[in-house]
Amino acid sequence: MEDRDAQRRARLRLVAPAFATAVVQVVGSRAMSVALQVDVSPFPPHLPLLLAGPAALLVRRRHPHVAQVVAGLALLVWAALLGVTGPVWLAVAVAAVSAVAGSPSGRGGLRRRVTAYAVFAATWALAWLVAPAAWSVVAGSLAWLLVVVAVGEGVRARRAAAADRRRQAEQEALAREQERRRRASDERLAVARELHDVIGHSLSMITVQSGVALELMDARPEVAREALTAIRAASRDALVEVHGVLASLRGEDDDQRQPRAPAPTVADLDALLARPRAAGLQVSASVEGDLGDLPVAVDLAAARIVQEALTNVARHAGGSPARVLLRRAEGRLVVVVDDDGPAVAHPSPTGGSGLPGMRERARALGGGLDAGPRPGGGWRVEGVLRL
Repeated sequence: MEDRDAQRRARLRLVAPAFATAVVQVVGSRAMSVALQVDVSPFPPHLPLLLAGPAALLVRRRHPHVAQVVAGLALLVWAALLGVTGPVWLAVAVAAVSAVAGSPSGRGGLRRRVTAYAVFAATWALAWLVAPAAWSVVAGSLAWLLVVVAVGEGVRARRAAAADRRRQAEQEALAREQERRRRASDERLAVARELHDVIGHSLSMITVQSGVALELMDARPEVAREALTAIRAASRDALVEVHGVLASLRGEDDDQRQPRAPAPTVADLDALLARPRAAGLQVSASVEGDLGDLPVAVDLAAARIVQEALTNVARHAGGSPARVLLRRAEGRLVVVVDDDGPAVAHPSPTGGSGLPGMRERARALGGGLDAGPRPGGGWRVEGVLRL
């Protein structure tokens, strides 16, 4: 429906000037016939000359110079037959203004405007040679020539400004759409990292504890019970975290969401390491510097890096002893996680989802992360976070 309306408006803008020009030329010729007492009746044989110029205006958009030439020839024939010009000038002027106003920017548009003005000026000169008039009339018509130039340039400038505004609006809309997509992509990546950290860490702990429970269920049932209790706690916390993330994706209000577990923090390192230790992982920790006033984003990123590194230790290093070092100095926080397991058992630094997720967190804060075998054996994850 909108396309049809636009087509109707475009046809109206094309036909209306041509029709109005035809009416003015026919009615004006009759008025001039009365005023000058000459036979310029709009009826045959003069009617074709009065309508030739307006008819040519119907092709002025696709063939502007053709419209100019046809309207100019009709004027010249009219002047040769009757010795006067009169309202037939209107079609010539409208064709010239349309050719100038529709010219594009740049060198090609300049050539088109110069050609339009040249055709109009040549038509004007030939018309006064065919139908001579007093110099006062010639001067008046020259003034109309300048008016045509001014109107043509004014319309062209207005159309060019409108085209620039449309282009700018389209560019701004495109930029907004690209920004919206970038934000949506960043949000998806953030949610994917969060789910991976929560689910991956919890499932790794559950896997380790379930293995302990199966192995010691008969020989040491009390240890198996502790492992099963840890499994239940880890799975419950993971479910709460997953529900919270999904609720945020659905856009639920805070009062509609299930309460989430407190976000992990390196400021309370013992609480952060409680679950890996409960799963049987031997983890020692040391802190250099004050971690009490870390930015929230840095605190969360450091905690997730520690969790993911210890998850990899539980998965790939056979639960070997691990050491966590947090060092704050010179406007940055360094997170180091070492283990004594076989380096070949760890995933490739370019594979999996855990290491890329840790790198993305570090880079988002202006830092970086490296992971690989240690010279003395084992594996090291070292991340640097800018404060």
